[in-house]
Amino acid sequence: MSRCQPPPSRSTPLGTMTLGLVLLSATGLAQTTTLPTLTLEDALARLAQAPSVTAARLSVQVAQQNYAAARNALGVSVSVNGSAGYAGGFTSTAADGSTVNTASSLSGSAGVQFSLGLLPWASSQIGLQASARSLALAEARQQETQASTRLNVYAQYLAAVVAGQDVALANQTVAFRQRQQAVAQAQADVGNATPESVLSAGADVLTAQASALSAAADLDAARRNLAALLNVDLTGTVFPSQPPSTFILPDLAALLSRARTSSRAVLQARNDLADAQDTLNTQQREANLPTLNAGLRYGPAGSGGLSASLNVKDGTAGVGYTLPLGGSSGADRLSASLTGSYVLYSPGVRAQVSAAQASVTQGQLSLNTAQSDAELNVRTRYSAAQTATINLRTSATQVQVAQAGLDAAGLRLSAGTGTQDDVTAAQITLAQAQRNLLAARSTAQQAVLQLENSVY
Repeated sequence: MSRCQPPPSRSTPLGTMTLGLVLLSATGLAQTTTLPTLTLEDALARLAQAPSVTAARLSVQVAQQNYAAARNALGVSVSVNGSAGYAGGFTSTAADGSTVNTASSLSGSAGVQFSLGLLPWASSQIGLQASARSLALAEARQQETQASTRLNVYAQYLAAVVAGQDVALANQTVAFRQRQQAVAQAQADVGNATPESVLSAGADVLTAQASALSAAADLDAARRNLAALLNVDLTGTVFPSQPPSTFILPDLAALLSRARTSSRAVLQARNDLADAQDTLNTQQREANLPTLNAGLRYGPAGSGGLSASLNVKDGTAGVGYTLPLGGSSGADRLSASLTGSYVLYSPGVRAQVSAAQASVTQGQLSLNTAQSDAELNVRTRYSAAQTATINLRTSATQVQVAQAGLDAAGLRLSAGTGTQDDVTAAQITLAQAQRNLLAARSTAQQAVLQLENSVY
């Protein structure tokens, strides 16, 4: 059994009235109170304080210090050495029965040694190359972090700008829907409107109020996200900066070239390949080079004098001088020595070489993949930026259409064939089109920034 619906209330619902008063009071407060502002330039100027940027900068400083230490290690290393000994006196009996007394003696030496990583595969040379690669990678990561953080600032700031426009549009829509509800109620009172039209007008008010609350929540979320990113308090802050109205896309070929050579992922893959190549070179030297040590010495026959040495496998050379203490043991003379060994067969060494070769092959494949991914990323973002700029022109055209609609509504009102509600509705349509254009400009700017960041 169906029941008759009760007649619509002649008064505005309490919830609708309360929410409307809140929105109107907030609008009035914004109009009478000077709120703090934050421009986009000011927000970008605070990027250096972002935690991620600070961490990346510290990583570069550490890499620079490591590189400086590795470069200093290429120079000559100096070390000193010394020794001392004591032999006590003793008495012995000779074969003929006589007693032989041997006096106590002191002996020792003091010397200095100079060493240098002479050959290209010396550990100091390899360490310098590895430090240079690590520094380049740290700098690439810093650029990537700065670009990513900068994009986040743009995204959150522009989100706040669009949300602010949404709040203004929503408040305007709420006021219009409340006026329509009041008109429908007045018409129903004199029998010129049905209860359904009054209910429909009330539903439109509730929908507009829900949109207003959602817009206010979006604005608050964007403000809080930007505050967390910049580590500042942005309570009640207004965001006056606007995105540009036109954009010029960068050259695609230049972007592809930079991404394939200097992007962070490509540098990481290239460093991994270089490390694998260093390991392979080391294993090949272990397998193919003999353990060869050559030395020269000029000095007393016993010890001391000037010496020079070369270790072929380690790639190091050294020069030193040792001064014997307590008297020399003979005339100065030149002596030379050469020692070495060679592994004729070792399955373990050969297996290590094969494993290192496989790592190099894998590293080359990873580098090729990283370069292909970098190129694909650039092309994808370039296409997205093109689409965003096309949508921007479409939104601009929609603003022109809405403006023409508003002009037509004004003419109809002047001619007596239209109503003020028609003009207000056209004004809201224009405001919505302007909001959509602002959002399209925001999207286009972020798409262009993402395209520019694709090289990092």
